Amino acid sequence: MSNSKCLGGSSSAAPGSHGGAPHYSFNSDGSLTTNGVPMNAISNHSVMETVFLEIPNGFDVISCVVQFAQQFELCVTVLTGHGLISDVDIACPPGTIRPPCVSTSFQIISLSGTYSYLNAASGDIISSFHVQFVDAAGNVMGGRINSQMKAASTVKLVLAVSPEV
Repeated sequence: MSNSKCLGGSSSAAPGSHGGAPHYSFNSDGSLTTNGVPMNAISNHSVMETVFLEIPNGFDVISCVVQFAQQFELCVTVLTGHGLISDVDIACPPGTIRPPCVSTSFQIISLSGTYSYLNAASGDIISSFHVQFVDAAGNVMGGRINSQMKAASTVKLVLAVSPEV
């Protein structure tokens, strides 16, 4: 079951440990913390910027990315991510046999995707995310994420963000 709220956890990374790029983490009260960059600094620029986002263990990664984008009215592209995931709902072509999985969590190999408004006034949204991951036995799987992907550890994402157009 997907947890659509991104609450809980805190950042254990040292502020500023990512070379000056904004670093956001979800707090237990649902607010976001940063490494000193004001929360509205991104939306005041017209260019794409890189930010880091930490998703706490136990929460839906995709819902957290969407919540982050909506809260700051940003278009978000996930460039990469790392950490452990579970409960991944990926699209499979008809007739595909899923490989046997011997673990309950999977290591992210690759994660990419986008969330943006085509037309904010009409509510038209583009949202598509893809993941490749490996289980403890070395089985590599992946595909388009249908609905959820739960963090089984702190998942750290690198995002490219820009103001909604």
